[in-house]
Amino acid sequence: MNPPSPRGRSASSRSRKGRAAPARQASLEALIDLRSGGYAEQALSRQLERHELRGDDRALATELVYGVLRWRDRLDAIITRLLDRPHRHVNPVLRDILRLSLYQISILERIPVHAAVDQAVIQSRARFGQKVASFVNALLRRFARERHALDTAPEPEAAPGDLAVYYSHPGWLVDRWIAQFGCEATREILAQNNSAAPLVLRVNSLKSAQGEVAAMLAELGASVSTVQGLPDSLMVREIRRAVEGLPGYQEGLFTVQSAASQMIAPLLRVRSDHRVLDACAAPGGKTAHLAAISRNRAPIIAVDANANRLDQTRVNLARLGVLSVDFVHGDATSEEFLSTLGHFDRILVDAPCSNLGVLRHNPDAKYRVEPHDLSALAAQQLRLLQGVSRVLKPGGLLVYAVCTPMEEETRAVIDRFLSEETGFAPLPIDGSEVPSPEYLDERGMLTTFPSTSDHHLDGFFAARISRL
Repeated sequence: MNPPSPRGRSASSRSRKGRAAPARQASLEALIDLRSGGYAEQALSRQLERHELRGDDRALATELVYGVLRWRDRLDAIITRLLDRPHRHVNPVLRDILRLSLYQISILERIPVHAAVDQAVIQSRARFGQKVASFVNALLRRFARERHALDTAPEPEAAPGDLAVYYSHPGWLVDRWIAQFGCEATREILAQNNSAAPLVLRVNSLKSAQGEVAAMLAELGASVSTVQGLPDSLMVREIRRAVEGLPGYQEGLFTVQSAASQMIAPLLRVRSDHRVLDACAAPGGKTAHLAAISRNRAPIIAVDANANRLDQTRVNLARLGVLSVDFVHGDATSEEFLSTLGHFDRILVDAPCSNLGVLRHNPDAKYRVEPHDLSALAAQQLRLLQGVSRVLKPGGLLVYAVCTPMEEETRAVIDRFLSEETGFAPLPIDGSEVPSPEYLDERGMLTTFPSTSDHHLDGFFAARISRL
């Protein structure tokens, strides 16, 4: 079965029997937007607002976009198996329509097959006409009949390439994790990466308390639980509305911040008399956490090289009632720029990275990163560390953090910094400073990857350095 050549037609000449449901249409348009660049969160947010989606429709559109991105290679493999001539070109928009429907039938499962197929037929007819719509209908109904033969999970001792396709991760990354952790553990990592992350909040202790926010969310019917070892954390499930629409959000009673991310700021041991630099501050989650820890007393300089993101950080922190932060646009790798800021008792370097530890939140990252990107990122990360180290006071502490588990961006950066810079020493993190000692390696560095089956955490790394 091969796709007919789709011919786009003007809106006035399209013949359709109906319109696609708003959630399906928003999800398709978000996937189309992504092909021109940008990030999934931004593309989806634009379409959610454009289509004015709320409640269940908003949740479904979000599920469809992130689901297709998580499982894209597996879905494409199904499409290839369904075609009589697998290498025949499929129009990119048509491919997205097929991906959306196949995701609903094969992986999401709670959507009735006829609903998923009908929506794909409507979208295909609207864009390409009846001939293509009939092809889509036949292809999807064939898959519904033969799905167990066309979409089979890899055997326990499957080849790395089979795991890469089925779990939709780049082959080079699967190869590396198998070499490091073994096949069984890697399969678990890949499955976790493709799961939806729970909503985790950090209650803003400047304005509220954990129990108050938990009670408020429970009244909405949400399932709310605390996160062991993180006194301001709440994990929220079974809630269908956007975070921005929850009571207390606009008042700044809480912010969205993953459990692993909440482990970072306390490692700086900030006191009210410390002068603090957050060298890569946007979007400001850890900056706000530092302000809350110091009760708005420690002066914090929030720096970011992206002026637009820094402006958004300013807005976010104003909502949270953060008063102790000055925002400065600049490049923290520039010694000339840093020299204008003075010296600091504490410095946080939450460095730009590959984001390969947060694929549950950013599944599109795995399609953007190539092996050679890691060395380029590591060079930038090292420049950041070297730059800010010049303005760290004797006796001061620096924490380097990234949301990636890759060796090039984590321990290798720290080791190279310590080998090239004199007057600095590692200050191991103590087991009492994190929710569990299992999150520390043998050198006292924070590493939450791979997470345990009981506690699925994002893959963060942090190391602490002191100036002698």
